[in-house]
Amino acid sequence: MWIGACTSTIGTFVQQFAQSWLVYDLTKNPFYLGLDLFLGQLPIMAFSLVGGVFADRRDRCKMLLASQYIQMACAFLLAILFVTHTVKVWHILTLSFIVGLGQSFGGPAYSALLPTLVPEDDLSNAIAMNSIQFNLASVIVPTIGGLAYSPLGATWCFTLN
Repeated sequence: MWIGACTSTIGTFVQQFAQSWLVYDLTKNPFYLGLDLFLGQLPIMAFSLVGGVFADRRDRCKMLLASQYIQMACAFLLAILFVTHTVKVWHILTLSFIVGLGQSFGGPAYSALLPTLVPEDDLSNAIAMNSIQFNLASVIVPTIGGLAYSPLGATWCFTLN
């Protein structure tokens, strides 16, 4: 599960990296960079508490999978829109919001699922490892994103996610 979470976090950050470049390439306006990031974080701030209630009452594994499917579908849709040269800024902004919505339910489901998978004695280590994977992704994504974006372009960043 740790490897899957780390891979997912890296993929999400690489997509955000490529999205930022794409938004700026399309608009040449820094306002849209901030708007894209804001719309991606807004559902997390607004709906994570609701996501936590659902995680306490529903099957956490199914919630986590549904969240990942939503994020994957958005990444593929963005890749298709980019490769067919039909992508518009509003597409990116809408998909950022949808990805954030998926994360607002997937994050609490992941956090609630973790204690059920690890013995109580190892829980603090599991939480520390979760923090490590998130911070590790934050550190290596600029390199991975740059290496993928420069020769391959945004389409591959979205598809790799």
